[in-house]
Amino acid sequence: MNIGHRIKSLRKYQGLTQKELAEKVHKSPQVISNWERGYTPNITNEDIVNLATALNVKVSDIVSSSNDDTRADLPPLTPRDERDIAKDLEKMLAELDTSAAFGGNLTPDGEDLELLKSSLTQAMTLAKRVAKQKFTPKKYRKE
Repeated sequence: MNIGHRIKSLRKYQGLTQKELAEKVHKSPQVISNWERGYTPNITNEDIVNLATALNVKVSDIVSSSNDDTRADLPPLTPRDERDIAKDLEKMLAELDTSAAFGGNLTPDGEDLELLKSSLTQAMTLAKRVAKQKFTPKKYRKE
């Protein structure tokens, strides 16, 4: 997968249009289109950093030549799915004995709790998307 395909798949994964991404990186939609189609093979380092920031990914996710990125193939979440994940996450965190989760005698600070919440959110989102792909009947899939 070339850099243009990675930009496109990451953009679609975030649910952004080319115009929305262009506004975030202060470029024109035509520039985004040219990047995605490979018409502009030499993207500046500054533009790659801006893309990574706008897409909320690491720079290596954009420039990496790894072919194992399947996130773009998964169906997007609906607002209801996101609300369900948030509700389940809050319930899970409320029931969690934080001292046991962080090694018994340690008292977690705000940063530790935010990292735990972020990790759980990412895992729950990915699990929900995989389940939607796996269990949605073919006649209801939007392909």
